Amino acid sequence: MNPDMFRFSSQPQLEKSSFMIGWAEDAGGVSPETVDRIVKAVDGDSFCRIEPAAFFPVDGVTVQDDVAQFPESRFFYSEATNTVMFRSDEPQTHRYDFLNGIIDLAQHYGKADAMYTVNGLASMIPHTASRRVVGVYSGPVMQGKLRPFVSAGMTWQGTPHISTYLLWLAKSRGLASASLWVEVPFYLSSFKDFWAIKAAVSLLGILLGRHWDLHDLDELIAGEDEMFTQLRKDDPDIDAKIRSLEAGELLSRQDQLELVEAVQSALQERG
Repeated sequence: MNPDMFRFSSQPQLEKSSFMIGWAEDAGGVSPETVDRIVKAVDGDSFCRIEPAAFFPVDGVTVQDDVAQFPESRFFYSEATNTVMFRSDEPQTHRYDFLNGIIDLAQHYGKADAMYTVNGLASMIPHTASRRVVGVYSGPVMQGKLRPFVSAGMTWQGTPHISTYLLWLAKSRGLASASLWVEVPFYLSSFKDFWAIKAAVSLLGILLGRHWDLHDLDELIAGEDEMFTQLRKDDPDIDAKIRSLEAGELLSRQDQLELVEAVQSALQERG
């Protein structure tokens, strides 16, 4: 473990903790929103952060509303639920060292016996569909544990996601882990998909043996349902595209683009 990588404000001593990871940028806002909500629900305390200099170059700093937004990687813990939560921007350099450091901390301070990453997965589904959760597992024991709650396994194609790298490292170091992926309608992937966020928070609550109060999420979902109902009423062409998705049909790239633009406009008008 590289101590120079971390800055501790306290050093909790946990045993057989559950370790949950959320990345700042994700389809439907699933990853960061889920971890943020769980930190709030368990009254989590920040106890450590990763020094950014080695992993985030200066050009990784963004400016929003004339305020510099620096990358942040922070750990939280809850003794009451025996849980460690990590929320971070994705490292731009030295990714292997960064991910190994996460596992170091999970095993050394959290005494973790299970690690979960949660992510959104842009899919060709309508917003009216239930949000399936699919998983990638470190081994058969974790797969068996999650089988009652996860729809299916997943085979990743294309450039590996950072959660996939982390899963591989965790497996090589003997830490049982799973990467959970919640389906997000492609036209909500750049926005917060509250249906998918609720599915993720609910599943992690089951794994922790906790029942979360999701009333605020239900209200947000009702608001977006109302927005979509009005959009479909006002624009028969958009309604037809969504109906095609509901029938299991694929949309052309042009139809996909038009649907994304219509939803973006409706969400911006709603505020």
